[in-house]
Amino acid sequence: MRFKKLTLIATSLSIAGLGSINLTQAATEIRVAYGNQPGEPVDVAVKEWAKNVKEASDGELTLSAFPASQLGAETDVMEQARFGAPIITITAYSNFMSSVPDLSVLDAPYLAESFDDKLKVFDSEWFAEQSDKVEDAGYHIVIPNAVYGTRHLLSREPATTPEALDGVKVRVQNSPMYVEAMRAMGATPTPMSLGDVYPALAQGMVDGVENPTPVLFGGKFHEVVQHLNLTGHMNTVAPFVTGKTFWNQLSEENQKILTETGQDMAIHLRDLVERSSQQSLKKLKDAGVKVHEVDPQPFRERAAEQVPAAFPQWSNGLYEKVRQIING
Repeated sequence: MRFKKLTLIATSLSIAGLGSINLTQAATEIRVAYGNQPGEPVDVAVKEWAKNVKEASDGELTLSAFPASQLGAETDVMEQARFGAPIITITAYSNFMSSVPDLSVLDAPYLAESFDDKLKVFDSEWFAEQSDKVEDAGYHIVIPNAVYGTRHLLSREPATTPEALDGVKVRVQNSPMYVEAMRAMGATPTPMSLGDVYPALAQGMVDGVENPTPVLFGGKFHEVVQHLNLTGHMNTVAPFVTGKTFWNQLSEENQKILTETGQDMAIHLRDLVERSSQQSLKKLKDAGVKVHEVDPQPFRERAAEQVPAAFPQWSNGLYEKVRQIING
């Protein structure tokens, strides 16, 4: 009987020991969600980030990539993160319109003339204050400064001035900022999903589409409309965001790993985006697309006047204040 008791005790201790070993070795899996397709710059950069995180954490942290909106639309995934799901997602600053309205100005058109200028804002006191408000809203910005691309306009006819855009229906994503941006430029914004654009162009439902050149070429929209106007209306910089609840559950060491490797990823992503943009522009030219240079000043003046008026929830003078931070 005594032998049986000792055996049971030894077995229990052995199982308990194995259990503790499994617990200490269990990795924290974080899902990284984005709408970009496999092979696009964001996808390539995220998968490289995953390798760096695994190495830096000795396997304690793992990032699993979920491209092509597999986990849902941006705003849906953000809500999952806010409620504590182990998710990091790339989103648009304009998606903070309801929770941190002033932050959405970073997606406004003609705010910056270059990425180098725009990236200055992330070192400002203004951005630090906005980041605190993001925390109060239940989110945490892991990477604030991921370069996403410069947006241009592909259209049926040349459209190099606001007057030339009068009555031109341009597809935009279903976002108040993008709608107002295109309206300020002189066009008629027409929200629809990107997947519906090709048939809409072919059927004459819309006359143009705006996006970075890799997206314009990848969507084959140039098969239908063949005038690329280098409006450069948005130098888009996007944040990678998670929920504050989940972030606070991570150790300080793991938070540091995600932040530092995330900054390396942002540098890599910018390089990928810039190279991809140049390659796609060449491919569009080779496909017969006519490329038109654009004087941005008339568009910039209209944006400065009309965009702030469209968002009364912004602080007074916000657009000009952020422009001065960026271009000062």
